[in-house]
Amino acid sequence: MPDADVMRARSAFDELLRFEVRGPGDTANAMRRIATRAAIPFGKLWALRYRPPKEIASHVLARIEAAHAAECERQLRRLAHDVQVTTAVAGAAHPAVAEAQAVLRAAAGPAPRRSGWSPAPALVRADAAPRVPGPRGSADLTDLPLWRAANEEE
Repeated sequence: MPDADVMRARSAFDELLRFEVRGPGDTANAMRRIATRAAIPFGKLWALRYRPPKEIASHVLARIEAAHAAECERQLRRLAHDVQVTTAVAGAAHPAVAEAQAVLRAAAGPAPRRSGWSPAPALVRADAAPRVPGPRGSADLTDLPLWRAANEEE
């Protein structure tokens, strides 16, 4: 399904670009840095941002997704380091430390199952419709990692 692949590539690239941009007027330079680091032709990234194609090559999609995954891992490592520093400065009971640790736990995935424990209840109904990404900027405001982490305990 070419449209779904283009949407996946576009959303991953938009987030990757958001991580990379250093300020106003840096979009083209950030795109060049991403293209160099991920070994993707700059023209493909430019077209993906300004002139969305009808279909995308699988190797370009794979490289964009790999670059996005690597950047997310880098962000999580930075967050873990910041948690260590904040814990040393403000203490483990500080709310920022608790929220950041909740984000790290959520990013790590579910805890390993132990024998004798019952499985966690399903968070999504089996008959729930899949989420389709809307236009840029229209994302649900509750789909933010810190919001989810803060409301996880409720």
